[in-house]
Amino acid sequence: MDYDVSSKVERRGILAGMLLGKGYRNQNNFYIQDAGDREEYLIFKKDILEQITSKPVSLQRWNSKNGQQLRLEPKLIPIIRVLVKKLYPGGTPKITPEFLEFLTPQGIAIWFMDKGSRSFKKKQGQIHALEIYLNTHLTKESNEVIVAYFSQKWGFKWGLSKTKTAYRLRMGTKEGKRFLTFVRPYVPETMLYKVETESAQSESHQAPPTSSNTKATT
Repeated sequence: MDYDVSSKVERRGILAGMLLGKGYRNQNNFYIQDAGDREEYLIFKKDILEQITSKPVSLQRWNSKNGQQLRLEPKLIPIIRVLVKKLYPGGTPKITPEFLEFLTPQGIAIWFMDKGSRSFKKKQGQIHALEIYLNTHLTKESNEVIVAYFSQKWGFKWGLSKTKTAYRLRMGTKEGKRFLTFVRPYVPETMLYKVETESAQSESHQAPPTSSNTKATT
């Protein structure tokens, strides 16, 4: 899949999605780190970053106690410097409406592929509902900023879901299917399981059940 990086708006939107997803600040730049079983997806991101920066990006591999790890770090260009500064004012991340406005559908798709998950709820052995999550793991206030952005900019209604230590965003079946349809055109084949909404299609991609009533993927 080829992402459109022909305009500054699209390049900025993609980079904003990467920063909100698996991106981590490294001074004025950022890097992406993920598990070894996502190498195909990391190569997809690598190709996009090379198009945006017009410079080669290396893919580093190493083994840890959690298994193989992968890391990408693009060459620093002015647009990256600006975005990192806006997301990390004072050196710590801060979600603001101004930063979220940089996002495009391509960037939102990357953010969801990085931090989104979906589960099928079962009743009497039959799947009857879909839930999707954007696992931001931020404060309630930061998530409320994100909820307002999606509602005002794109018309999507997210709810808040509390975890043990923070909050994340949640959608039910109807709204979740609408959101997954929105991001699907920007999802490469290796990540299509993230946006499948039919239970029959999803069974082969399901992660181990998180409970007796719910099957989830991350």
